[in-house]
This record gives sequence, structure tokens and C-alpha cells, in this order.
Amino acid sequence: MFFWFMCYLVDMWLISASDGNCPKLPPVDNSIFIAKEWEGQILGTYLCTNGYHMVGEKTLFCNSSKGWNASVPECRLGHCADPLLVNGEFSSLEPVNVNDTITFKCNEHYILKGSSWSQCLENHTWVPPFPICKSRDCGPPENPTHGYFKGTGFNSGSNITYYCEARYRLVGTQHQQCIDGEWSSALPVCELFRKAPKPAELELEKALLAFQKREEICNAIAKFTQRLKKSGLTMEKVKYSLEKKKADLKARMLLGHCS
Repeated sequence: MFFWFMCYLVDMWLISASDGNCPKLPPVDNSIFIAKEWEGQILGTYLCTNGYHMVGEKTLFCNSSKGWNASVPECRLGHCADPLLVNGEFSSLEPVNVNDTITFKCNEHYILKGSSWSQCLENHTWVPPFPICKSRDCGPPENPTHGYFKGTGFNSGSNITYYCEARYRLVGTQHQQCIDGEWSSALPVCELFRKAPKPAELELEKALLAFQKREEICNAIAKFTQRLKKSGLTMEKVKYSLEKKKADLKARMLLGHCS
């Protein structure tokens, strides 16, 4: 109590040292208040004593032209903050003490996302964090770029079908269903069809390919002829040498067959 009183005196001194536009903050039961001046503003922090938890803003600041930014908080009985579950209920409404465990349950047409229980720890926190109750119905689905869907109603069990605009094809799952608040598959995409080449374009491509192969053959022949000239040979000598090797090979094959 003495410590709280001293902190409150410091608070009053800081406020009186300002321009006087900040109203006096009332004391909060079961709390300690600490105030200080920071960058031309008055900052006040409430700390709940052991066995109580805070409801509201912990730190308030006073602007000389606007006053305090929020209303005074409360320190309520209980070691951890009161449990909260929108569209659901929990097992206990009594003040929470350390090591207390509560369980959660969602209302009809809602599904629990997260842990079904939580425990109050010594550091005034709940672990695991509170879950949420999510509607079993799905929100309106998105439209893919250059695409759209068909289907009415987005409640649980509803079906939709995706389509693409002309010249686009669907990549992904076309038929989807709303299951426990989520659509059964990821959003598909619409890809642009690659334009098919015309017959004339195909013939031109074939002609260019053939010309390229012909050019490669001609280059190979030209290089071979240049090597013959450098070595002093002629096409006739090469032809004669090849014919002679061919005859020798036939003779060896005949001899090997007869033996």
C-alpha cells in the first residue's frame, strides 16, 4: 500500500508539472500505478497485484491537447485473464487460479479451430492459446484471373464449378465443395492457350529445318575437300584406296568361310 501511495505521488507530481490539461487519474483497486514523463507526454502504467488480472489498457498516455488516450482499467480477481470464446462456451465461469484448466466447445454450425483446452500458468498466461469457433459455412470463393465460378449458396456441403474465359484453359480442381468452412481445393488458375501454328507455317518450318541440314552436309563436304587438298590427295585416289580395301575385306571373309 505504501509503494502504491509513493507511485501515485510521483504521478501527481508529473501531472502537475505539465500544462495542467490532463485530468487526475483515479486509483484502481488491487493495483500499482507508475507514471513518468516521456517526450512531452505523461505515461501511466497500472500493474495488478498477485491474484488479480487486468481488464483494459495497461498503459495510458496523456497528450496536452487530447487528454488521456483510454479509460482506466480494472484489476479483477483471478490469476489469469477471463477466458473468451466467441460463438462457443467454456467449462468454468469462476475466477481463475493458477493451474486451473478449462475446456472449450463451439455452438452448433461452428467448428473448433485450435486446442479444446487451456491451462492458467504462473506467469498469468493461458497455454495453449484460446481457440476460435469458425463457421462451417464458407465465404464467397475467389474468381481466378480470366475465370469465374458457377454455384449458389456457400454453406457447408455446397458445390461450385470453375470455368475460364475463351482462349484460356483451367489448371487445377474444377469442382469444389465447402467442407468445415473451407473449400476442398486451392483456387485454380486460367492459363492462356498456346496458339496452334497454321499449315503454311508448319511447311515453312520444315523447309527451314531441311535447309539447315543441307547446309551442314555441304559444310562437311567442303571441309573434307580442303583436307584432301592439304594432304595432296584427289577424289580418284581416295576412291581407288576405298575400292582396294573393300576387295581385301571380301577376300578375307571368303578365306575365313572356306576354312
